[in-house]
Amino acid sequence: MKYLKHTITLLFVLITSLTFAQGFEGQIDFVRKNAFDATKYTYYVSREHVKIDEINKDGKVVGTMIVDLNKKTAVSINHDRKMYMDVKTKPSTKNMDMCMTFKKNEKKEILGYKCTKWIVKNDTYKTQGEYWVIDNANFFFFKELLDILNRKDKIALYFMQIKENAGYFPIMGKETGYDGKVKAELITKKITRKKLNESIFKIPAGYKKFN
Repeated sequence: MKYLKHTITLLFVLITSLTFAQGFEGQIDFVRKNAFDATKYTYYVSREHVKIDEINKDGKVVGTMIVDLNKKTAVSINHDRKMYMDVKTKPSTKNMDMCMTFKKNEKKEILGYKCTKWIVKNDTYKTQGEYWVIDNANFFFFKELLDILNRKDKIALYFMQIKENAGYFPIMGKETGYDGKVKAELITKKITRKKLNESIFKIPAGYKKFN
């Protein structure tokens, strides 16, 4: 009996470890806002790929980016012209030396996930990044995605200054000035865990490469 309990415990630990290692797979719908407009996006995440759809007000996908997390490459797709091109990015030249990171004791539940508040301040730009980060650290795709795309917006740049950010996902993030004014926001609307068909990460048939 004692041996059986020990075996069940080991099996549970093994399954948990494998689930953790695999990381998140599924769909994430979110909105990015700034002072001028709001744009809807959808992440489709598998173990090896991330597909990012940009959606207009009519619900039409107007642009897509497919990122290969293993090869560390990205392709941008223009659906109107039925063309695609390789994306080459360079790291931001913004000075991040003055960033200070604070993990707060504030907790709250968002979309059914337990989250912790993280703050990143930068005196050089007199702004700060404020994030509600999901405690369950199996969203490994996100850091890899930011590394590949080298995003230049401060919401992404400030989050990347958090040393222990691997596996964590900011379900909500915003950049605010020291005067309290919100400059940009990222708001997750829905997270759906599901198995995705790898075919959705293929370039559509008939699309031509733009050189």
